[in-house]
Amino acid sequence: MRAVPPASFDEGDVSTASRRITARRRMTATAGGTVVAAAVLVGGIGVGAGWFSPSSDTVASPPPAVPLTAAPGPRIESTGGTPRSTGCQPDAAVVAAVASALPEAGSSTPTSVRSCPTGAKAAAFSLRDGATAGRVTVVISPAGAAQAGQSTPGDVQRPDGAQQSVRKARSGKLVVVLSEPESGSPGAPFVSRVANVAGDLATRF
Repeated sequence: MRAVPPASFDEGDVSTASRRITARRRMTATAGGTVVAAAVLVGGIGVGAGWFSPSSDTVASPPPAVPLTAAPGPRIESTGGTPRSTGCQPDAAVVAAVASALPEAGSSTPTSVRSCPTGAKAAAFSLRDGATAGRVTVVISPAGAAQAGQSTPGDVQRPDGAQQSVRKARSGKLVVVLSEPESGSPGAPFVSRVANVAGDLATRF
């Protein structure tokens, strides 16, 4: 039986080795903490100084709002004068008054007046008077809106055979009665009664 050789180290050696290992662990931990602190410090300084660009995961801020601009409204122009309508439809009151003053118009269908002042009431009638035929037009309009040649009370006979009578109504408006011959007619219908019809209508409006 071979004898076991004596140990090459004693209890003192073990204690010394243990102290060395403990010291190494402490140094490693201290160095690691220092590295982490330095990394945090450098990172903070870098972000504050703008060294690092933000990551792509950062939520982008919304684009600036664009101010709304109201759409331009329609442009309205003023002519500065008294506007005139393109036509007047037959007015019921005028039709009834003409039928009373000129009964022959009662059997005729009233039609619109092609041109009349703004604010006027009117009606026209296609009539036959014996051998003559034509159109009788009646317009009741504000005095300041009367058309040229119809703003002054009086009677006018035109070269074409038309007869016109203008009277001032009790309301201050103007009553215009115009009888015109149609093409081929020897004269206008009821020319001898136009003045009387205008005078009668002036008492009604």
